[in-house]
Amino acid sequence: MPLTGGLSRQVVFTCTKRTILVFLHIQLIGYMRKVCTLAEVIIKDVEKVYPGGFQAVKGINLDIHDSEFIVLVGPSGCGKSTTLRMVAGLEEISGGSIYIGDRVVNDVPPKDRDIAMVFQNYALYPHMSVYKNMAFGLKLRGMNKKDIDERVRWASSILGLDTLLERKPKALSGGQRQRVAVGRAIVRQPAAFLFDEPLSNLDAKLRVETRAELKRLHHKLQTTTIYVTHDQEEAMTLGDRVVVMSEGLIQQVDAPLTVYERPVNRFVAGFLGTPPMNFIEGALEGNGGDVFFKGGGVSVKLSTAQAEQVAGHVGQKATMGLRPEGLFLHANEHANDEACTAELEVNVIEPLGDTMDMFLDTSEGDRLVARVKAEHIDLGSKVKMYVDISKVHIFEPGTYGKNISLVGAEEAVTA
Repeated sequence: MPLTGGLSRQVVFTCTKRTILVFLHIQLIGYMRKVCTLAEVIIKDVEKVYPGGFQAVKGINLDIHDSEFIVLVGPSGCGKSTTLRMVAGLEEISGGSIYIGDRVVNDVPPKDRDIAMVFQNYALYPHMSVYKNMAFGLKLRGMNKKDIDERVRWASSILGLDTLLERKPKALSGGQRQRVAVGRAIVRQPAAFLFDEPLSNLDAKLRVETRAELKRLHHKLQTTTIYVTHDQEEAMTLGDRVVVMSEGLIQQVDAPLTVYERPVNRFVAGFLGTPPMNFIEGALEGNGGDVFFKGGGVSVKLSTAQAEQVAGHVGQKATMGLRPEGLFLHANEHANDEACTAELEVNVIEPLGDTMDMFLDTSEGDRLVARVKAEHIDLGSKVKMYVDISKVHIFEPGTYGKNISLVGAEEAVTA
């Protein structure tokens, strides 16, 4: 495919090297966006019931926009992989409809859905070279050799596989095998990519590197992508939006930072975040116009906005959630109110370099974790911890207790 677009050879040669590279980069991205069909994926009232009556997915609704990178995240058994497999056509739908583009694909075979899937175990043919692994699906589709070669070399250049095309899978590292699996999907130039926990078999360093490559790749291709993981860090770093699932239901859908800062219920709050959010059981009490959470030997005065939100729950049981980064050893601009402090005992310290995780016990035996700047603290000592009230959330009792302190909570779920 010509990249100079009619420019005379004389003009090209008089351009600076930088100008030529920028021009070629723009043309390449335009080419990739043209060959990769964009598609909206709509999941409408979809459910999955297995023989015996077990309902794995319970009538979920989700609109995935053109070019969006969306991540389904949740614990094992939450229904995320089952949902992905129903989109792929590998699981029969028990109810509802799935649209890819403008057509319902409920009864369309997987090969005709115009999607490409990358699995956790790579699924490479061990007797074939990298080139043949990437070309095999196109060969089965009856594509001519010239077009196959063009697509394979196009994908290999994007993924940095040019020097590995003649190697067999056994001669590749885990990260290289995963890139080959992604390359095999890319050459299809599908309407959507489906990733089922593709980084689970990689070590920590390779996961971070491959994660960055996937994000860069999506930025270039702009192909609709559905990605399943149980790893919250992957979900937060990769997704344009994050879909948090539990027990076959979507709990919350929103941008990663919004889900982290504005969890709609206790499950979402506790699932996202490392270390996870601290929870203390107690009750809300009013005192002279102020509202306090009291429980576990801790008393915290809520902000004016929070007090207004929870006014109807004063005198009732509640659960306080507090992010580890919301506890401080010293007063500061974020936490300096003496009415928002707690006397805690240092139980364990985990050094992390310039920060450390402190495991702290309340007077009634509740355990809190604080992530603070590293300094010397004696184990067993008592410390006054300052609470950043903006990091505090108040939930109704129960695993899925609603976040009653969240202003505009009804806007947080966008599925």
